[in-house]
Amino acid sequence: MLRHLKASMKLPVKPIGFDWHSWIGVYLGLMLFSICWSGAFAALSSEIDWLLMAESRVSAPDDKFDFSAAFGIVESTYRNAKIELAEAPENRFSAARFTVKMPNDARYFVYLDPATHEVTGSQSIFTVQRFFREFHEAFFGLYGVGKFLVCLFAIPLFLSMLSTFYFYKRWWQRFFQLRVGKTNISLWSSLHKLAGLWSLWFVLVMAITSAWYLFEEARYKLGDEKFALVDAYPLAVRQLPKPRDTGQKRLAVSDLIEIAQSERPDMKITTIQPDRGGFFYVIGQSDDVLVRDRANKLFINPFSGAIAFNQHADELITYWRWSETADILHFGTFAGLGSKIVWFVFGLVLAGLSLSGAWLYVQKQRNK
Repeated sequence: MLRHLKASMKLPVKPIGFDWHSWIGVYLGLMLFSICWSGAFAALSSEIDWLLMAESRVSAPDDKFDFSAAFGIVESTYRNAKIELAEAPENRFSAARFTVKMPNDARYFVYLDPATHEVTGSQSIFTVQRFFREFHEAFFGLYGVGKFLVCLFAIPLFLSMLSTFYFYKRWWQRFFQLRVGKTNISLWSSLHKLAGLWSLWFVLVMAITSAWYLFEEARYKLGDEKFALVDAYPLAVRQLPKPRDTGQKRLAVSDLIEIAQSERPDMKITTIQPDRGGFFYVIGQSDDVLVRDRANKLFINPFSGAIAFNQHADELITYWRWSETADILHFGTFAGLGSKIVWFVFGLVLAGLSLSGAWLYVQKQRNK
């Protein structure tokens, strides 16, 4: 009896951190896999659309894009349609994209070659990009709570990373340690640990940005329902009053674009919304680091040409500056295709870790 007691006392005891880590993997691993897998493809979804849709590609690269001329071409081609959004080419090999609303309320993407000034084609707005973004961000809405549910998984993601430091001793010395072992379980266990270590920075970025989205969603759904600093819609802290209709004729798009460029010569215009709560809305990139396009924006009165609001990213307070940065970090869009590929690879690694961790735990329990 005493001999058995001494033998049992010598058995290795796993710390509670391992139990947390295992519990998250077994019970929440499949959901984390779905989120990470869809997020990986969401990072490269624009490029997948580019590969699948010939109309979105251009054969003669052109660095220049004339928004004014493009508006005129699309308006003359789709006379009965309303242009809701105009987006400059994402790169030298992509067409410009216009979102148009037809008389029957159907919406389409219309593509225009910036070099030849020709409409290359159109298609439904439900693309590969839209599929993965809607699935990853909100499970296609899921009864109105989809986004909140996805954001909640920032908590188990962070706890999974934190628990690793608690039970994986001297982890900082094991970045190049791969033990093949005698069984498949030993090999996969070693691969799981190695991939997890190399993904720690990525998990931290995802956990922080996801936690921010959770806070934003909680503020929007449960708090003051504010999601922006200034806008023409009620979701903003400061809502711009709708421009008064004084009977003046609306200025031409070319004139409004010229006003925007004159007001913000530092900004490269990337997107134009002709009617955002009655305003001519322009966003783009300046010399700021790690901000999405709408960090720099203009609201122009389309009748008088007056600037209703002009936002500079470098003038934002810390809260709203971070709000404009989170998306860039979460989807890895800050360095073009190169950073997107890195985010895609590590997104797939996280998806694999979610499944492999649960599988390893189940296998080890079966072998006991």
